[in-house]
Amino acid sequence: MIKIISDSACDLKKAYTEQNNIGIVPFNIIINEDTSLKDKIDIQSEELLEMMKNDSHFFAKTSQPSPDDYKIEFEKVAKQGCDIICFTITSELSGSYQSAEIAKRIIQEQYDVDIRIVDSLSASLGQGILIKKAVEMVQQNKSLDEIEDYVNKIKLTGKIFLLVDTLKYLEKGGRISKSKRLIGSALSLKPILKLENGKLDIVDKVIGKKRAIKNMMRLLNSEKNKSNKSHEFFVVHADSEKEASEIYDELKTENNIPFDIEILSPVLVCHSGYGSVAVGIVNTEV
Repeated sequence: MIKIISDSACDLKKAYTEQNNIGIVPFNIIINEDTSLKDKIDIQSEELLEMMKNDSHFFAKTSQPSPDDYKIEFEKVAKQGCDIICFTITSELSGSYQSAEIAKRIIQEQYDVDIRIVDSLSASLGQGILIKKAVEMVQQNKSLDEIEDYVNKIKLTGKIFLLVDTLKYLEKGGRISKSKRLIGSALSLKPILKLENGKLDIVDKVIGKKRAIKNMMRLLNSEKNKSNKSHEFFVVHADSEKEASEIYDELKTENNIPFDIEILSPVLVCHSGYGSVAVGIVNTEV
């Protein structure tokens, strides 16, 4: 038996994770320096977005799951005699992967269990698509080696384009430098960021959100046209439901979109801020 586990940055619906017996290890959302809440357990995205919109001075930060958080989840599975494949948000943006690796070493010293940790090099449903493929392969009775090999290949093709209203949350969270934030904020430009091979960087700056979305879709289609292999797409947002729906409708006519539109999880809302929308692509044919 193989058990799939992920940190909460994967943005998968609770119904999906429960249906497929996926264990979720939550990030921590820290508000006002003294209140720590479990991502998607103690606080939901809608609550966090309301706080952000109603208080211009509001700021929440995040902390990764600890090795002990992973150890608790791994140990429950190990006691059942199951092997584990665990997915984390890109290690370039968080220490979640390192925490999982530490927990893996501890558990494997105590139990006869095979644990594989996959650095998704992605986030949100980019990570979620890898998990979905792993779910399908578990159902097909594929081995742990086969699953790990496949997801490690397709993750290298994943790309996310993120449009944000402001870079201040990414800067405050340490995900981009202050100098990049100042450049991106000049002339009220709307920054488009690209997450590729685990790294996040500004790739375009456009005046106006509508124009920025057009440019973001142009960048996405350019990635699609580089290969005639099978792709899967996704759309996520944080308080940009109208724009996300328009993008989804444009994509769904001739593309494979395995998930409905999702709201970014609180841990990702903390860094993207409200008004953000993202599209992603993964080449699922190897």
